[in-house]
Amino acid sequence: MTKIDFRPKQTLGQNFLVDENVARKIVNSFAATKDDVVIEIGAGLGVLTKYLVEDCKHLIAVEIDRHLIEKLKNQFSMLENFTLLEGDFLKMDFEPYFSERPLRIIGNIPYHITSPVIFKIFEVRQFFKNLQLMIQREVGQRIVAKPSTKDYGILSVFSQFYSKPQLVFHVSPNVFKPKPDVESSVINWDFENAPEFQVKDMELFRAVVRSSFNQRRKMLRKSLQKLPGISHKLGEIKFDMRKRPEELIVDEFVELSNLLSD
Repeated sequence: MTKIDFRPKQTLGQNFLVDENVARKIVNSFAATKDDVVIEIGAGLGVLTKYLVEDCKHLIAVEIDRHLIEKLKNQFSMLENFTLLEGDFLKMDFEPYFSERPLRIIGNIPYHITSPVIFKIFEVRQFFKNLQLMIQREVGQRIVAKPSTKDYGILSVFSQFYSKPQLVFHVSPNVFKPKPDVESSVINWDFENAPEFQVKDMELFRAVVRSSFNQRRKMLRKSLQKLPGISHKLGEIKFDMRKRPEELIVDEFVELSNLLSD
């Protein structure tokens, strides 16, 4: 077990992974190679960092906590393939690294920023081979959920549209300090092998998905009525508007948005 000699900050949502066996399991499942450039979100105590830096060509570690930054510098700054970026991952621009290939990303992140992190990566997914995160178990279940289940929603559709998501394994709260109140899961988003969809209007596609699930108990003809510029089309297109959003597979959301864009 990794020792913690300071008080974790609740404001940063810090729950540190301290079990070496789980750390190795995460890194082994990520399977970085000597050709890979890896971005690690929230390097923290360096429990994943020390294994990742051995496996990859270049490790770019991101950390916001100044106390931890000093520890990471002392432990890894002498390594030629290690770069430490100080600050908030959500506010950082990673464009300088987009030319490096293959570029991959991994992290054990504060759970309250899970959705912003995921959608930040989705916006630049074409530059990444994959994303692997430790997140709250119930959120992980939503990401890989199938249609016509209670977990199927916005995260499911976008994750399955932009990538090929996989639940890698579950993680007990007992391997963290402080111990969280929830179980965790390691989820992998494979961007290289993502399904291919032909979307005519990406903004409209996103709006259709979000508006549909914002009123998930209603039929599509009701939940989409307030979308600007398309209400008059809802009764004209050849699509079963009596369906509810949780019944639609990703292909059908694409079909629906394309019909509405014509």
